[in-house]
Amino acid sequence: MIRRPPRSTPKPSSAASDVYKRQVGGGSSGWMTAALLSKEHPELEIALIEDPNIPTIGVGESTLGHFNRFLIRLGLEDKDWMPFCDATYKSSIGFKNFREGKGERFQYPFGRFEWDPDQMDAISNFFELQNEIGKDVYPPEEFARYANKVTYLAEYNKMVEEIPDSNFRFKVHTAYHLDANKFGEFLKNKASSVHHILAKVENVIKTPDGSIHSIITDEGNTISADLFVDCTGFKSLLLEQHMGVKFNSCKDMLFNDRALATHIDYDDKETQMVPYTDCVALSNGWVYNIPLWSNIGTGYVYSSDYISDEDAEEEFRNYLPESAKDCSLMPIKIKHGVHEVGWIKNVVGIGLAYGFLEPLESTGLMTTHENAIFLSDLLSQRNGIITEHSRSVYNFSAQKTYESMKIFISMHYSLSAREDNDYWSDCTNTIEYPGVKGTMLHGNFASMDALTDYYALLDGLNNRFYSQKRLDGLIYIGAGQDISPISKAMYDEKNSVTPEKKEYIRDIHKEYQIHKKETIEWFKKQPSHYQYLKDNIHV
Repeated sequence: MIRRPPRSTPKPSSAASDVYKRQVGGGSSGWMTAALLSKEHPELEIALIEDPNIPTIGVGESTLGHFNRFLIRLGLEDKDWMPFCDATYKSSIGFKNFREGKGERFQYPFGRFEWDPDQMDAISNFFELQNEIGKDVYPPEEFARYANKVTYLAEYNKMVEEIPDSNFRFKVHTAYHLDANKFGEFLKNKASSVHHILAKVENVIKTPDGSIHSIITDEGNTISADLFVDCTGFKSLLLEQHMGVKFNSCKDMLFNDRALATHIDYDDKETQMVPYTDCVALSNGWVYNIPLWSNIGTGYVYSSDYISDEDAEEEFRNYLPESAKDCSLMPIKIKHGVHEVGWIKNVVGIGLAYGFLEPLESTGLMTTHENAIFLSDLLSQRNGIITEHSRSVYNFSAQKTYESMKIFISMHYSLSAREDNDYWSDCTNTIEYPGVKGTMLHGNFASMDALTDYYALLDGLNNRFYSQKRLDGLIYIGAGQDISPISKAMYDEKNSVTPEKKEYIRDIHKEYQIHKKETIEWFKKQPSHYQYLKDNIHV
């Protein structure tokens, strides 16, 4: 059990012993965790031990809307940190060539649907429009425009704080692109109460029950603590190497295990600084394009089982603009998976030290700040008393987050129609994805075998896959990949019973096209993403 020291107990004068919390590892995950805990638990003595000779990876430059929770907890406004961190806004994720590899792009916009949650027919109406009017007017990428006006921010390169007749909430539904290393540096400057110790951990001393009593640095100092947080990246120095927690790879579901990363200059900020992360599928993986304020972060994430490092570099350089073809590239080996538990005894793994999924959905920083919040909330309960139940709750939450994101990311590949080489054919044909048989259709990882009734199957598709009550990104990914819960035969069958439905759908078509035209005209008049940042953030 770990107890918070009484508030009346004087804090130790040195960083050598009797300190409640020690953190090993810096970088963005280390300083994000230290900054949050030092703000929300000022009664704790916190030290961050960082090896000065180990560079941080710092490629996690794209966030999700969850990041706003972390900013709120730290009390940060955009103007406080965005200029220092080279940050821009992000309202969507674009996926190009993921469906057919023929230049198509669909968006996954952030925020809520444009209808009230009780309007359950609104989503199915789109697929009925496809059947009645045709996919030339309602192609798969039209779904995002139909469902969420934030899509137009991405497609027309605009940024606004309000959208008329929309559920858009700027402070909640807008994420960020940022320089992760600079964000860590910003938080280091902000977390002034954290003891920053530059040293290398050489060894640990354990107690009889297997907990860590203290660590020994390369300078011979012995540093003890009640709780150790491992933020040592893929190395997982404490959690894996010293506590022996098993690492489970997820390469059986997600193939990509390598990355080539770089930054390139803008040719034209006005047009290239778009408010979305652009993901472009290549032959054996995909390229990310992240527009920061000063430059564009880009990289090729690929599978070494299907392409050599040399061929991957050649393909990536051919993708880059002419002005950047000779840029330096940073090779990264991705340790793809998660440890069986994130908290064992008095050691908690956060960030890459706990686990990592390929960056297709920007989950690197998300799992870091979400797990830091989990930890902080648990330390706030029962006057800081930590029991095995506390650790179990933390491990359940962390594992659930990881598993759900793993399945979600896998669906980007399994729902593709590409079979143009071994990589894409294996992505779409040879892997058994749990989400296909369970979560995507009717939850609880149940099997389609249980859906013996035709109407139960139809209800399962409508109510679970395309449901406004399940506000997850799978709806956008599924629709963008041309997965529809309503076939032409289904549509004709329904209309044979209720023929007036065809006229109703045609009326929806007319109204939507008028509204779409008005919406586009409004967005065209709004400031570009670059202009908005120049006027409001990077002034």
